[in-house]
Amino acid sequence: MTRFRKGHFLTEHDDTAEGKNRLYAYVLGLTPGWRIDWGGLLAFHDAEGNVGEAFTPRFNTLNLLKVPAPHSVTQVALSAGADRVSITGWLRGA
Repeated sequence: MTRFRKGHFLTEHDDTAEGKNRLYAYVLGLTPGWRIDWGGLLAFHDAEGNVGEAFTPRFNTLNLLKVPAPHSVTQVALSAGADRVSITGWLRGA
């Protein structure tokens, strides 16, 4: 489980971990009523390091991403009305 509070963020990474054989990562959103201006967006980065696509956290929504996929979580605004809570993990190969 992850909990991003006001001011929290996650820098760019691709979920690769030597010896873990991660094939896919998942994020299941658990915070109802999230607003885009609260931040905490799941942002995917293109080859130039720009944000190519970003998703607002939504309650009961599952995001799947193939590993490796460069991504980050934008900073949760200091004015956010809730914590960004989700279940995260990886699907692994043999």
